[in-house]
Amino acid sequence: MRLSLLASAVLAAALLPVASASAALATPATAQVPAAVTVNCRDTVDGLYCGYDLSDAYTDRGDSGAKVRELQALLIYHGYSVGSTGVDGYFGAATESAVKRFQTAEKITADGIVGATTWYHLRY
Repeated sequence: MRLSLLASAVLAAALLPVASASAALATPATAQVPAAVTVNCRDTVDGLYCGYDLSDAYTDRGDSGAKVRELQALLIYHGYSVGSTGVDGYFGAATESAVKRFQTAEKITADGIVGATTWYHLRY
């Protein structure tokens, strides 16, 4: 009987840190409100420009680089979130969703593909 009590005490002591850690993980941390994403776009003779790319090159999901950063900055400028990573230069699901929402609002084909018509609406 004494061995059984000792074993129980050892087991309880061994589990205490795990239980404390589990309780800490189960308790939600104070929520951090993400800082507002700001972009620095300006009006030029060629329309809005956010400092990444002046071309109106075709772009769609899976693309990356300066043209995607320009697209993301323009979408944010117009009030469309491109996801929690903001202007990251990768055309993923969140950017595609933002493009489709923008296209719908502008009453153009909402296909998530950024061609000449979508660039025009973003820039002018």
